[in-house]
Amino acid sequence: MRWLGRIAPLAWMAVGICCGCVHAQTVAISVAQNLSFPTIAIPQSSAVQLTISPLNSSTSGTASILYGTALRGQYNLSDNKKGGSGVAITVNITGVSVSNPKVTLGSFTGFYSNTQISSFPSPTLQLPAVQPAYTPLYVGATITANPGLTPGICTASFTITVTVQ
Repeated sequence: MRWLGRIAPLAWMAVGICCGCVHAQTVAISVAQNLSFPTIAIPQSSAVQLTISPLNSSTSGTASILYGTALRGQYNLSDNKKGGSGVAITVNITGVSVSNPKVTLGSFTGFYSNTQISSFPSPTLQLPAVQPAYTPLYVGATITANPGLTPGICTASFTITVTVQ
């Protein structure tokens, strides 16, 4: 049996987008836990999927987990309250990039302030806590591994964009 090396913790880039004010209110994003997939068996004849829930890191799908732990991503959002008069936010995940063309990452879901996010961009959400406090954004996603994948580590990245409204 061939093995797919550990899907390394997914890199991320966070961008705070805000209203067009000179002293605009922005939302800071810090990583508490990167989204991380366990090692799975390389598919032989058809694609396999593994989904991580943003609620509790539980997994589902057709991939065989060989070892390791699935971890939902936790990205802490905090409002800097430096001017601006935003009343809500939306969150989007874009710019998904995967190091191996035989692997895709998508179907992102989230959980933020008691709100389940079934897809991105998110619906309108409440502002996060004011710094130094934070409100966690939990992120889950699905990887799809296709036959012909060579063994090794696969890394991915994506951008989290927060828009203050």
